[in-house]
Amino acid sequence: MQQILVIAKQTFKESVRNKILFVFITLGLITICCSVFMPVVGDGREKIKIVESMCFRSITFFGTLAAILLSASSIPTDIESKVLCTITAKPVRRANIIFGKIVGFVYIIGVLLLIMGGVSYTLIRFTALKQSDQNSRGLLAREQFKPVDLQIAADSERKIGNVSWIQGGGKETSVWKFKGLRSKDKNDDLEIEADFLIEGKKRSSGKVPIKIKVTNLYSAILFDESMDVSRNKPLLLRLNSKLLVGSEELTIIVSPENSGDFLGIREDSLSIFWGGKNFGCNYLKGLIIILTQFFLMVIIAVLGSTFLSLPVNILFCLFIFFCGNITDFMRDLSTVITVFETHEHEHGISAAMHESNTFLIYLNNMIKKPILLLSYMLPDFRYFSVGKYFIDGINIPCKRIFMGFGYAVLYTLVCLPISFVVFKRKEIA
Repeated sequence: MQQILVIAKQTFKESVRNKILFVFITLGLITICCSVFMPVVGDGREKIKIVESMCFRSITFFGTLAAILLSASSIPTDIESKVLCTITAKPVRRANIIFGKIVGFVYIIGVLLLIMGGVSYTLIRFTALKQSDQNSRGLLAREQFKPVDLQIAADSERKIGNVSWIQGGGKETSVWKFKGLRSKDKNDDLEIEADFLIEGKKRSSGKVPIKIKVTNLYSAILFDESMDVSRNKPLLLRLNSKLLVGSEELTIIVSPENSGDFLGIREDSLSIFWGGKNFGCNYLKGLIIILTQFFLMVIIAVLGSTFLSLPVNILFCLFIFFCGNITDFMRDLSTVITVFETHEHEHGISAAMHESNTFLIYLNNMIKKPILLLSYMLPDFRYFSVGKYFIDGINIPCKRIFMGFGYAVLYTLVCLPISFVVFKRKEIA
């Protein structure tokens, strides 16, 4: 343990002396501070969204680059400068060198996150205080409730990728069931947010009329209304919390009204927001998840540095980071291809489901399995994505932290043994 701490301390000092670290911290702070001057159209809440988005994107981007460049260059630089020759000449286990490097990089990345995170939090608070006199809803950390069950009543299953399509005309519906709806403040309104895909009979309109029914089976309170869903724009519906009198369950029934209109539904297309938590606590949870992502990138970069040259290792890490952020696209390639086909077809989704393009079918079958395999081998950075929680004002559930930490530990248990074996056989002298 003493050897690990000594190497970690030395790694920390070397990183502090590295000008790259201060370059990334400076660029990150400049980008964060410039977010205040971004133009905004809308109310004060839109201004806060822009600042939150810029802050978290800056922290993630510059922090990831710092983690990659610092940890990817350490071992190759030490080999070139003969530092590792001196260390390995002493009774030091090579596994302890790897552990010490990782601990040192986690220290320095933690300092970077503390600086940028502290400035970001101060700036977000300042922006919220400044916008408080403009009818802004301020800083939000709403509780999000997802459906426990989704049932689709349709004549035949029309599923493309992870999207199920239902047709209008009164015959096909989607039934969403929510349970465990509770809040400390019973006076808060319920907010229902729907993000559907649409394909209208009149494709130029960009809108599809749908019917929404919200029922509480215990008190038989019913909300029934027709609304228009726009393409690429979530549907927002605010209801009185009295709808939940006597129960913690709600059933929401959604169906397109007109024949020839199609509604695309995913499992996460509908959510309910009710109540909220403290923003400061939510912000801290977000930083913990981001730190876990940085830790995973350090593990990958150290692994690459044991058998790759410095330029190749940096490209290797950037490739993994890029692919790890598009796993949704990689795993749902069939949906992407079908959407492309739909836009190319003059009759839209209805014709594409009945008569698909043969070339696109072969393309999907040939490249989907290799890409799907690659997507499961590479780390999935969706577990560490927190920006959307703050932009949408959603409280981060604690299980999200444990999922991200558990995923990073699992990936570490795969990468570390490989690093030990490769580094043990590496010629240093």
